[in-house]
Amino acid sequence: MEAKENQIISNWLKENSSPEIDRFIEKNLDITEKVRQALESKGWKSQDLAKEMGKKPSEVSKWLSGTHNLTLKSIIKMEQALGIDLVVVNKTESNE
Repeated sequence: MEAKENQIISNWLKENSSPEIDRFIEKNLDITEKVRQALESKGWKSQDLAKEMGKKPSEVSKWLSGTHNLTLKSIIKMEQALGIDLVVVNKTESNE
């Protein structure tokens, strides 16, 4: 069934490709890869991250699939749990 779902996703992406969607996918995969690297360096599994965040393991697994639309709130929760920055925003002069 998973191969069929992957094919459906691939077909949808081909039909609906846009620079915004392409950039979204790229950023999402970059963030989830950074989380995976942090988990590995800590010797954690996704279940450990879920426990640290007070979330269900299934929710964290969905986040780490690379296809879930991560919210800024969920990204910040992961950052706090892992003790790392996942997204770095350059401050403007008015924000300093």
